Amino acid sequence: MEQHYEGGCHCGAVQYEVDLDLEKGTIRCNCSLCSKSRAWFAFTPADKFQLKSGDDSLTRYRWTPPNRPQPNLTYYTCSTCGVRTHAGGMDPKGQHMVAVQVATLEGADPDALATSVHYVDGRHDRFDREPEHSDAL
Repeated sequence: MEQHYEGGCHCGAVQYEVDLDLEKGTIRCNCSLCSKSRAWFAFTPADKFQLKSGDDSLTRYRWTPPNRPQPNLTYYTCSTCGVRTHAGGMDPKGQHMVAVQVATLEGADPDALATSVHYVDGRHDRFDREPEHSDAL
């Protein structure tokens, strides 16, 4: 069931509101960027995410993965405390979406989070399957 959450960075400069259904699952990817930052995302349509404050505090980063012609996501990080709060881009159907860094959510049910994790093999550009054991997060 979709729920309303608030979230933000460590220092409080960046604050957002988002409607998410954590029962649909969250994503852990093993690509080089996600594995180095220990990323854990929940995805939602862009119209269900609202940045409440801190746009002027955000740095933006775009990375083109191997075998891709261009970056798909823009990652947003607080320039004061260094916490990455979310990413924005297009879903496979070409719709605007936001990937919220799960660790920045306030009040998310730990039990719901524990059962929501889906691992994807971004390292090998296979987002439809879990990584092989040797490629695990």
